[in-house]
Amino acid sequence: MRKVMRRLLPRLTWSTLLVACIASPTAMARPQDQAPTPSPSSPSAEPRFEVTSVKRSGPAPPQGSFRLGMQPGGRFTVTMMPVSSLITMAYGVQRFQLVGGPSWINSDRFDINAIAEDVPLQPTSPGTPNRMQLLLRSLLKERFALVVHNETRELPLSYLVMAREDSKLGERLRPSAVDCRALLAARAKEGGPPRPVEPPKPGEVPQCGMMGGFGRIAAGSVTMANLASMLAGMLNRPVYDRTNLTGNFELQVDYTPDQMPQLPPGATLPPGFTLPSSDGPSLNTALQEQLGLKLEATRGPVDVLIVDSVEQPMPD
Repeated sequence: MRKVMRRLLPRLTWSTLLVACIASPTAMARPQDQAPTPSPSSPSAEPRFEVTSVKRSGPAPPQGSFRLGMQPGGRFTVTMMPVSSLITMAYGVQRFQLVGGPSWINSDRFDINAIAEDVPLQPTSPGTPNRMQLLLRSLLKERFALVVHNETRELPLSYLVMAREDSKLGERLRPSAVDCRALLAARAKEGGPPRPVEPPKPGEVPQCGMMGGFGRIAAGSVTMANLASMLAGMLNRPVYDRTNLTGNFELQVDYTPDQMPQLPPGATLPPGFTLPSSDGPSLNTALQEQLGLKLEATRGPVDVLIVDSVEQPMPD
């Protein structure tokens, strides 16, 4: 059954939620005329992992899935992750913003076990890398000899805007009063081993964070910048928030993907899961009808991260 789920779920899975905690979506959440993407050569202090083990993983799993986790005491573990994903996390960019590099940064996978003195997950101001991102940058520089630089290129992009002239919200877009930062701080004060993150049941909306799959997006206490960032990953192009909506929201979107997932012969879905309707609305139509938002396609300057050089790591 798990193999069936992996074949059906898109690349945006529960790993996306944890990645979002490490790399904030500021690069996709801001228009081009605001603060630039953090520079790879920033003079900020570069914290380092005290102990780091980097080893090549075994055979790649279905759908290119990977696992990563953070534990008290500064332990950071990665399983089956390509270097390209480490780079996008470290520099807070989407995959389509990463340009250049040898093919193995996408195909080869690595297991990493690292320890740092302190790895807080407090959010930082837009354009400022958090401590975990700085640690990952140091790891990539030391173990993979990574050298990168920023450029701006003219690329296709979309703006997330209000669909109605009166800016009325759709029935499935509601303001949220949940303070996820307070919940995270309260959990940190509890101490002890970290509690596992349990995904919401089918049809439920997560209290905090976002999830996508099976022609559905569900989110709790997220900003429009967060939604724009997720849409960017789904559409493989930059999406910038131009809604002028402030605060946090709860939302649900049901749509028909351009490419419908297919069940293997004889396979069945787990209880509570259903495939999206083949005659349902497209993503953009669903955004308009259900959220009162829409996507406007255009072209414009987009920040990209160029990989100048990268090397295979030396064995531990």
